[in-house]
Amino acid sequence: MSDLARKDFFVCLGIWLALEIIGFAILPALGLGQTRTSLQSWFLVSLLFGVGGAILTASSTQLGNFFQNQTLFIHNKLLQALFVLLVSWLGLLGVGFPLLVISLQLFTKPLELLKS
Repeated sequence: MSDLARKDFFVCLGIWLALEIIGFAILPALGLGQTRTSLQSWFLVSLLFGVGGAILTASSTQLGNFFQNQTLFIHNKLLQALFVLLVSWLGLLGVGFPLLVISLQLFTKPLELLKS
């Protein structure tokens, strides 16, 4: 793993971890979200997506460097660029998955209060 890919991996893990703490610890503790027990399945999915997303983001950096040096697998430069772009966006979606959970918590709690 190159230094740039390692840096990307740890930056993505740091961002994901901060979002995890906000979404699964702080919001339920403040009563702004669902209880921790109801978020357990979301937490497990977020663990997989977050770590996988950090790996995909770091590997997209590696793939970009690899495709610049080698053209063994994909001979079309446009396909190479699109593949690297797709892998990096999938990685970013995985890292940002806790934002979905945070958004759901922040928007469903006021709606529940309005219903009752």
